[in-house]
Amino acid sequence: MHRRIASTRLVAIALFSISIPSISFAGAQVGTLTQIEGEVVVFSNPSKSLQAESDSRPHALFEGEYYFYNKAKIGDRVEQGNILRTALQGKARVVFDNGDQFNVGPGTSYRVFWNKDSKDANTKVKLMYGKLRGIIEKGGPRSRLQVRTKAATMGVRGTDFYIADNGVDGETEISIMRGSVEVKADTPAAKPIEVKSGYSATIVPPKPVEKPAAQPAGVQPVSAAVTPSVAAAPSVAAAAPAPLAPAVELRRTTQEDLLGVQKASYMKKAELTPAAAEALPKEVLLKVKDLEVKAVETTLNDVKTHDPKLYAQLQEQKVQDTEQINTRAVEVLFKEAPKAPPRRKPSPSDLEDLERGAYEKYFRILE
Repeated sequence: MHRRIASTRLVAIALFSISIPSISFAGAQVGTLTQIEGEVVVFSNPSKSLQAESDSRPHALFEGEYYFYNKAKIGDRVEQGNILRTALQGKARVVFDNGDQFNVGPGTSYRVFWNKDSKDANTKVKLMYGKLRGIIEKGGPRSRLQVRTKAATMGVRGTDFYIADNGVDGETEISIMRGSVEVKADTPAAKPIEVKSGYSATIVPPKPVEKPAAQPAGVQPVSAAVTPSVAAAPSVAAAAPAPLAPAVELRRTTQEDLLGVQKASYMKKAELTPAAAEALPKEVLLKVKDLEVKAVETTLNDVKTHDPKLYAQLQEQKVQDTEQINTRAVEVLFKEAPKAPPRRKPSPSDLEDLERGAYEKYFRILE
């Protein structure tokens, strides 16, 4: 799959040293970074104006709003309006109080938000580009999670899912490991479809329709010469062609799809060094440990609901690590998954070049 690059720009203006935000843990919709691999940045506290008293802190300007720009660390929160960005070799793990989790792949940027003043206070995620795997508790605080990309809106109702946004052409791919997700292409006429466990979907947004080239003065259009009656009707001649509906391809999840899921979402569990643990406030350290335990519990409960056989195996083997559970879920599907046709096999070099391009297009640092 060839992926082209998005043109949205985020201009980050590095001003002085990075300050450390205060930590509190209120709010069921707030996620906490429990694992970080490589470079990860959090853009926080969006504001329409740049206040004078905050000029000594690094900022980013994105879509008309100013954000604080901080290198992420274990225990940081991902709150209302925040943007989380991973570098090309970066990954992150965000866990919520109930054990829901986002495994953020390399070269990814997403924004999280919700309407706290509305009855519909459900978490919404805007995936600007990159790869995101989520495990969401059915009936929990994010049981009506909505993920939006350029091509589609996805309603998550309790599942293990993976979404990738591929760039300026807006192509979105989604694969389901457990449960199901409702997918609606981003056009008014599109109808939602359900993507179930073991299946994937590719959504391509409508392509702009090119207008006919202007005819030189005195030159009669070909259509008029052939069909004068049609050319003489102003309403027909002036009508703009209707935009094409987005193409939605539903298919069995392939082995290559699953390898991509595993590569993007797997993070080897890394224990904090004594020095790093010492640097964290005690309440933050305890919070992170508690969240990891809760994540295991939530993931196992989800497996128990959708795959009792796998759950029994995990219990017998006393697996108590989310990465092992998530890997086993992929392995189970891999055994039954078909191979992809040749056209669906991008080379590693292609993927690497495209990911690098997406990163540089979205985030251009100014020294």
